[in-house]
Amino acid sequence: MRLASLRTAGAAIALLLVTTACGGGDDSGDGGPVKVSLGYFPLVHTATAVYAVENDLFDSDVVDVELAATAGGAQAIPSLVAGEYDITYANYTSAILAAQKGLPLAFVAGNDLGATDHGIFVREDSDIESVADMKGKSFAVNNLQNIGTVAIGVRLEEEGLSLDDVDLVEIPYPDMGAALDRGDVDAIWQVEPFQAGALAAGQRKVDDLFAGAAAELPVAGWVATKQFVQENPEAVAAIQDGLAAAAKALADDRAALDAIVPTYTEVPEKVAAAVEPPMFQPELDEARLQEVSDLMAEYGIIDEPFDVATMMPGA
Repeated sequence: MRLASLRTAGAAIALLLVTTACGGGDDSGDGGPVKVSLGYFPLVHTATAVYAVENDLFDSDVVDVELAATAGGAQAIPSLVAGEYDITYANYTSAILAAQKGLPLAFVAGNDLGATDHGIFVREDSDIESVADMKGKSFAVNNLQNIGTVAIGVRLEEEGLSLDDVDLVEIPYPDMGAALDRGDVDAIWQVEPFQAGALAAGQRKVDDLFAGAAAELPVAGWVATKQFVQENPEAVAAIQDGLAAAAKALADDRAALDAIVPTYTEVPEKVAAAVEPPMFQPELDEARLQEVSDLMAEYGIIDEPFDVATMMPGA
């Protein structure tokens, strides 16, 4: 398994510890709503934020929310700490990694769990029929310290294998399909809407990435600096309530999800209607987040065990 980029991530976090100046929401000072910049990566999964804004689900007496599209991936955390936005959508592994290195981060709300919207894909003529066939093969993840590494590690262990039995290769989601077709890698992890694109391109889904012991692992949620959370408790509560309302509405109304996704992503309407919907969970499950943290330590993503209780709202 290639873990070279973990050292790079550690260096970036060390730099942030030196340069960070944790800011709070912009309040006019006259008792008006707190201005909150909400960073989101344009995925199907962040429909919660867009839907909440477009349907006035954030209490306008408490918060004035402005959406800010992010570059996603591991860049979300450095951008948050640099003050580009107040709250951001981020995968839990990146947040835990940064907090374990000393960045003062706090979870604000949950968003999505790993389900059928994440798949392991191979070429149609591949000899890989199951996770058990992946020994000695290469597998693409979008970031080596992301939840994908954790999930495939869990799946391999179920088959009597380990991460040492595969070669993890870091490739951005949009480039994975072409890399698979060229034979650069043997298998890839695709999340919606890229999963729908992979199926349309004739690539074969071997299994859900989040199945077996990895089923419904927490994948991503909403993160802020501890300072923002401590200084703006009413604003944080309003954000939590709005996101929870949006998650419920989208989970209950597939047509609403299909309609909104093409408005803020590059996903065409036809593809949006074909995607596997995310499993939304706006609540933070501390026990399962601790499970993710423990697995990160087991797989060497963090260098020692980390207590996620220190990142929970109100900690």
